[in-house]
Amino acid sequence: MSKHILKTECERCGTCCMKGGPALHIEDKKLFLQEIIDRKYLITIRKGEPVFSLEESKPEWAKTEIIKLKGNHTEWSCIFYDRKNFSCSIYQHRPLECILLKCWDTVELKAIAGKRLLSRFDIISSDEPIIKYIHKHEKECSLEILTQLSIKQNGKINKPTLAELTELVNKDLTFRSEALKHFNLNLDLELFYFGRPLFKILSQFALIPREINGKIILIQA
Repeated sequence: MSKHILKTECERCGTCCMKGGPALHIEDKKLFLQEIIDRKYLITIRKGEPVFSLEESKPEWAKTEIIKLKGNHTEWSCIFYDRKNFSCSIYQHRPLECILLKCWDTVELKAIAGKRLLSRFDIISSDEPIIKYIHKHEKECSLEILTQLSIKQNGKINKPTLAELTELVNKDLTFRSEALKHFNLNLDLELFYFGRPLFKILSQFALIPREINGKIILIQA
């Protein structure tokens, strides 16, 4: 009978890295000052957006803003993970969560989960004009309405709520379009400055966007 071997070190299998990039903490701010990480590699999870925690199999609402490293194009794997060589391209300067991550012992990682998280306002200089647009977007396109919804399992979202969500989706897209033109942004930077478009977030509720006469209409699957 083979003996059970207790794992004590990383085997570089890549499983953790392929599950997505880490959330960034205040301790990681130095990586921007050192120009190790650029804004284009980040995605903002806004307050109120559905997210998965370390221990929950169902999404819960983000209680605060979260800045994460993006996935690699259409994949979940961290943008800095080199699948060919099973390695991290910024290993010597990896974020705090990556340093503490041990798949065989998650105590240290759980201890910092949700604490001392970076926000956009820790990264963007207070004198950058786009700050005003971000605040305006947060006010006019708040995700507060999502916290009033339950994850769709039984039944349908009622018509008044669906209408409110549809209006918010179009407002969000209009705001982004204007900001992209005004600041000459590309999609990578948009996802950092304004997070994911609302219609993308709502896909978790089986709400499908359809464009009719230049406007988005949400259809329940």
